[in-house]
Amino acid sequence: MRLDVLTEVTDGGSTVHLLARLSAEARAASERPPVNLTLVLDRSSSMRGPRLAQAVRAASQVIDRLEPRDRLAVVVFDAGARVLFGPEGPSDAGKDKLLRALAALDTGVGTNLAAGIKLGADKIRSGYVRGALSRLILLTDGQPSVGVTEPERLSALAAVEGASGVPITCMGIGDGFEEELLADMARRAGGAFYYLAGPADIPAAFGRELSGLFAIAATGAELKLVPDDPITSVDLLHRLPSRPVEDGLVVDVGEVAAGEPRLILFRLARDTRADSRHLATLRLSYRTADGKPGDGAITGVELPRLPVSEGARTVLIERLRLACAAAVDLAWARRAAGDRDVAAAGLDDVRRQVSAARAASGAGAEDLDAMLSDLAEAEGAVRSSAAERERIRRRLKERNQVTLLGHSTLVRAPFDDD
Repeated sequence: MRLDVLTEVTDGGSTVHLLARLSAEARAASERPPVNLTLVLDRSSSMRGPRLAQAVRAASQVIDRLEPRDRLAVVVFDAGARVLFGPEGPSDAGKDKLLRALAALDTGVGTNLAAGIKLGADKIRSGYVRGALSRLILLTDGQPSVGVTEPERLSALAAVEGASGVPITCMGIGDGFEEELLADMARRAGGAFYYLAGPADIPAAFGRELSGLFAIAATGAELKLVPDDPITSVDLLHRLPSRPVEDGLVVDVGEVAAGEPRLILFRLARDTRADSRHLATLRLSYRTADGKPGDGAITGVELPRLPVSEGARTVLIERLRLACAAAVDLAWARRAAGDRDVAAAGLDDVRRQVSAARAASGAGAEDLDAMLSDLAEAEGAVRSSAAERERIRRRLKERNQVTLLGHSTLVRAPFDDD
């Protein structure tokens, strides 16, 4: 895996933004490790009709893409949870068994997210395969109504499962689910968050997630930043788990997929009276997808000698992307509290920063235009009707989650249409 570092110096040298970029090379499909996957599907009454039909279609397409060395389980939940299939390999007999079970699936009453997650995680553990990459995919269209319903307890449950080796990807469909809850559960469990506007989006989302799982080249990636004497403080700007250690800060990056660099942005406060130009040392450690220790990397970072360092524009754009995502998140919270004008004013502050960068010469105009578009859409939403606001909020939340967790934007191939 490769570690690249870019810097941007501002405030007369007293502030340095340091962007670490982790990238892994693609490998042949035959070299991917096995996957241990559980689909946890909501079958509450609100899923009746096209939603359940498309979830069934997506599950049947998943098993078609798996190989005998992989494991799949399917769990369904309403007021309780039960195993519909597996865990087992996708043999011909297994596929027929799953298709029959899916064809007979009907809706029930209630939404017990906790029961579905717990049973799904248990099936991943019972279907253990050496060197496999695990993932639990949760699909729901409603809010928890049975069992554990408190958001913090559900997020804590997801965090426990994630820490035990079961990353959870959360997919919410329609307008009835709570995107803040699902996004937080996904973040704390090391998975992704998807907003699906309608039933037709379900198979494509499953396809993107499975393609992403197949592309994982490194797991357990950690980046340690050891500041030098001129650095007085360090802030991590991406919303990644981190912990202070005696000589610096360790960031838990997690998985890195081939072709999709992971980004980690730090803000360093620097004493401009210092003679040394050395800023910090970065140490990367990780495991390959099959669980073996990776080669790692160590690199020193110095203050650039030119007023504008190479790559400073890239750092600026990522810094502004984070600022936009955070401002949009804050605007939703302010709007929910009834402060519509305050919510819009916060977005306007960031818009001025982005507009100033857009007016300056240099690369990144397309990225900056996209930020301005998102900010304008968010501002319109905080002033619009509740129904329209919720639709826009869910869509922007998915994009913001990608940004805040340091993923570069990459469009993966969905399932082919039948």
